[in-house]
Amino acid sequence: MKIYNVKIRTITPYLQARFSENAQASLKIRAGKKMKIDDDESWREFLYEDKEKGIYVPSAQLRECLVNSGKKIKLKPYGNMSNIVQSYFNIEPFKIFLGKKKPDYINTSYPSRKADGLRVAVHHPAFKEGMVINFKLRISTDDVDDKTLRMILEKAGLEKGIGAWRTGGHGRFEVLEVKAA
Repeated sequence: MKIYNVKIRTITPYLQARFSENAQASLKIRAGKKMKIDDDESWREFLYEDKEKGIYVPSAQLRECLVNSGKKIKLKPYGNMSNIVQSYFNIEPFKIFLGKKKPDYINTSYPSRKADGLRVAVHHPAFKEGMVINFKLRISTDDVDDKTLRMILEKAGLEKGIGAWRTGGHGRFEVLEVKAA
C-alpha cells in the first residue's frame, strides 16, 4: 500500500452542486408555475457545508474524477486503468475542507426543466480559480507506478474536473505536488 500527499490548484472556477432533495425539487416545479426570481438564497441548497468547519469538497468528487481519467489511460494488451482506480484508490479525508465559510461568488445558469423545457435560474456556490486543495491518496496495490499516478492525476485535472458544469470547463485543476507520505 502506498500513501501520497497530493496538492492541486483550480485553474477554472469550481462550482458546487450538492443534489439534495430541496435542490432537486426546485428543478421539478410543475409546468406553468414560475420560479421566484428573487430567491437569492437557493444556492445554499447546493453547498457542501459543515456548520462548524465550513465548506468542503467531498472526496467522492475527486475519486470519480480520477476514475473517469483512468478510462483514458490504456492498459496492454487491452482495457484501461478505470477499474484499477475504482478498486484501489481511496481519497482521504471524506470532507476536504477549503478553509472558507462562504463561496467567492454565486454563479447563475439557466438549465431547461424536464417537465416543460422552460429555462429556470439555478444559483451555484462558486469559487475562483487558484484555490488550493490538499488531500491524501491511498493506493492499495503496487501495480500503479509514480509516472502512471501522475498521468492519472494530470488527465483528471485537465480533462475531467470536479464539481458542477464540468462540460462547460469548470472545476479543472493542475497538480502542484504528489509526495509519498
